[in-house]
Amino acid sequence: MAKKKKKPWKWLYISIILVGIIAIWLVAKFYISVNSLSYYGGPTKSRTESLKFDLIFRNHPDALLGIDVSHYQGAINWKNLSLQIKNRPISFMILRATMGDNNDKLFKKNWLEAGKLPIRKGAYHYYRPNENSTKQAEMFIKAVELRPGDLPPILDIERHSTIQTRDRLREGVRNWLKIVEAHYGVKPMLYTGDNYFKHVFLGEGFEDYPLWVANYNHIQQPESDYWVMWQFSEKGILPGISNKVDLNIIRGGSKTLENLLIK
Repeated sequence: MAKKKKKPWKWLYISIILVGIIAIWLVAKFYISVNSLSYYGGPTKSRTESLKFDLIFRNHPDALLGIDVSHYQGAINWKNLSLQIKNRPISFMILRATMGDNNDKLFKKNWLEAGKLPIRKGAYHYYRPNENSTKQAEMFIKAVELRPGDLPPILDIERHSTIQTRDRLREGVRNWLKIVEAHYGVKPMLYTGDNYFKHVFLGEGFEDYPLWVANYNHIQQPESDYWVMWQFSEKGILPGISNKVDLNIIRGGSKTLENLLIK
């Protein structure tokens, strides 16, 4: 019996189907990768940060732009450091000096170089709520010499204690603030998150301290209306600094800044 010949069009259809499946798989893979980049900080995220930057200054046209850095930013290339982002000059820089009972290993270098720039500078202490507040205050005082024209000393408090009550934590923060104020003769600034201030400090006598609040959400301004300084992004990009930096504004412009400075 003669064998039936296979029809060539069947193979053509099979080939077309296979090509279609491969094409769909490649498109899906590309779509997923693009969206992953956007979610984890790719092009769309950068675009979002750029739009947020513009929105901040649209809502606060007289605000001053500043950055804050610590050893996490690595060694700064001070010769090539840009003092402008988009069309906004950088007016101030705040440097981490100490954390708990330790020094920031790059503070001395950063403080020296920042003092050569035509901007205002300030120093902050990262508060560790499980450690002795008096020793932390003494650590900061030993590390930082503030002069007229500098920003006031700043206490950064972000974490809750795991060994004491909230009332005891507030006592420790008050103690640090009082010791530092007595030494420098100026009321310190308090840095914390928007929600942290609301749930820990609001209504507890901390409203008299200048507030530097952190809130990275897409909002017109922080929920806590006591703020004079707002850290609105942790994704700033600046030539001369290899890692991303925090971006801040002082609302009220030059007048607010001058009122904050040590006389």
